[in-house]
Amino acid sequence: MAGIILGLVGETNVNRPNPETAFDDVRDMLGKADALIGHLESPVHDSPSTNKDMPDLAYKKDWGLSTPDSILAWKSMGFDALGTASNVSGNPESIVCTVKALDEAGIAHAGTGENITAARRPAIFEKKGMKFGLLSYTSVYYPMYVPALAQKPGAATVKAEMSIIPSPRSIEMPGVPPRVTTWLDPAEKAEMLDDVKKLREQVDFVILSCHWGVTDSTETLEYQKEFARAAIDAGADCVMGHHPHRPQGVEFYKEKPIFYSMGNFAFDWWFIRHWDKKGMVAFLTLDGRNVTKVRVVPCFRREDNQIAPAPFDSKEGGEIIESVRTLSEAMGTELNLVDGELILTAKQL
Repeated sequence: MAGIILGLVGETNVNRPNPETAFDDVRDMLGKADALIGHLESPVHDSPSTNKDMPDLAYKKDWGLSTPDSILAWKSMGFDALGTASNVSGNPESIVCTVKALDEAGIAHAGTGENITAARRPAIFEKKGMKFGLLSYTSVYYPMYVPALAQKPGAATVKAEMSIIPSPRSIEMPGVPPRVTTWLDPAEKAEMLDDVKKLREQVDFVILSCHWGVTDSTETLEYQKEFARAAIDAGADCVMGHHPHRPQGVEFYKEKPIFYSMGNFAFDWWFIRHWDKKGMVAFLTLDGRNVTKVRVVPCFRREDNQIAPAPFDSKEGGEIIESVRTLSEAMGTELNLVDGELILTAKQL
């Protein structure tokens, strides 16, 4: 099982007349991975609403669900598994429809289901004699809509809490920013860790897909680090994050990579078409559970909204590289150009 390449992409949303074209300009690049995993952020519905007064999501009135044929995008690209838990997993009918469409397309999935048991069920698939397992959770959600329950379709969640602590100088200096601290709900954290431990016994390589953080922010929050490191302590081999819609830093914890945010990839939602166009793809070379190489490729959505690799010497490519390098350095990770490839490694102490 040496030399297997696992490809990881961030947030994907497909809602177009010809969905199979969504990955056209990255098809050759992604096709070089032996196994391919991503995050699906476009739940589907047989009859998406066209009435703005009756939106698909009561809490997100400008959001539009995709139709089941959009799954052709991921099927035609050869995705093996998709994480589906997110803040837009709030339409029960859509959850059921999405699960059905993915099953019919033969794409393994984790993160949403007809009840909490199904939502927490891992996606398991095998490539080149190696068995992979994916778990998907969201910490960003409306509590009254998104969580799966015993008899309600929804998403697997790991609740995060926050506290706002006034500055010691707030009495002296009104308006000074407070400090915000975050942490995971102990009960839901324990449930997630139990899922990881059980999956660890079933597969060779465990991946967590986590919807977390703050939209349009490059800051990694305390609970994201708590989440990722605890999962690795429990047996995860890799953690990939999304929701900020921008790349964040990469950390190695116990020699396991944590991508705190992969950024956007293919994304058709009209509201985001003209901003947050940047993302990255990661290629992990595996020798069993050991990650022997981590390569990243900056990607950018062009004016026609097609996702494509960003040349390293282009404006967009340079900005992505410099941002990921700076954010990762603060986490003890180096990003270097080695023989024409962007390689992430843990700093040698």
